[in-house]
Order: sequence, then structure tokens, then C-alpha cells
Amino acid sequence: MARFEEGSSISCPPLFKGEAYFQWANIMKFFIKSQDYEVWDIIEDGYLEAPKKKKKQRSANETKAKLNTKAMHFLYFGLNKEVSKRISTCKSAKELWEKLEKFYSNKKGEKKDDDQSCANLISNPKVDGVLALDEPKVSSNSSELYSYSFDKLQDVFDELFLEFETMNSKIKKMISKLEFENDFLLKTKN
Repeated sequence: MARFEEGSSISCPPLFKGEAYFQWANIMKFFIKSQDYEVWDIIEDGYLEAPKKKKKQRSANETKAKLNTKAMHFLYFGLNKEVSKRISTCKSAKELWEKLEKFYSNKKGEKKDDDQSCANLISNPKVDGVLALDEPKVSSNSSELYSYSFDKLQDVFDELFLEFETMNSKIKKMISKLEFENDFLLKTKN
């Protein structure tokens, strides 16, 4: 099977070559969540094999083991050979993710995509209005601008995108209606 570069396929994870770790990690996080949200939970929360005492516990343990294996598969498949050699001894997806961060997050010249860099994206008063629903003291001129979490910005983005899609749909309907009326007027004129 051919390996795809970043952004080339929704069925293959982005390929990490040892550079731009934070960009890759962010894309990989969303790729994994889009495939199976529980897999991401295993990466974040970790997985430890529990003793197999009762049938119910065994079943839950097997489910978590499968999710851990799936998570490790996604992660290993998103790494080139050189990178995967550095973390090949990992026993869990969480351990693998943490080792990748440890090895590649401190590279010279790479800036972490944290809340401060995300804050530069906020220049719309509509965004401030939505964010201010929970934090009325915060505005685009506030020194607390950098306190927005990624999840909160993602929620605002999703909300704005939904509003955009709704407005876009209404505009398309209005254009269609105007075109119909224009055609009708041209026909009646002739």
C-alpha cells in the first residue's frame, strides 16, 4: 500500500518525518478522533492491562486492549521508519504519544501551537461575543486574550462555521429564488 503525504487522504494518517511535530500532532489528533473517538481517549488516558478475574472485567479489558492496539496502529502508521525506530519499545499508545512529544517537541526553531499562537487568530468581534458568554471580562483588547484554550477556540470555530453554513444556505436559496423570478419576468416580458 502506498504511503500518503499529509493531507492527501482521509483514510491514512498524516506522515510524521521528524519535523514540525506540533503541527503533525494536532492533525494526527483530529485524524484519530475522526476514526474512533475512544481511540483518542486511550491515548490520552492510557491503558493498563487489568487482571482477568470475572467475565465482565475480561470483556472490558479486551475492549480497551483492542482500542490500545488500534491507537498504536494509527500512530505507527503515521511515522516514517526513522521516527518509528526511536519509539519501537512502547507498550501502550499513551507511552508512544508521550515519547514522541518528548523526543520531538524540543527541536530548535519549532514553536508549540499553544493558546498564545491561537489567540492571534481572534480578530472578529463575533468571536469575542461568543467567547464572552462564559467570560464577560474578556475581549480582543484584553490582556487575558491568551487564556483561551484550544477546545474553547474549537467550539467557537464550530459555532461560527455552523452559522456560516446556515447563512450560505439561505443566500443560495435567495439567489435561486431571484433567478427563478428573473426568468419568470423575462418570459412574461416576451
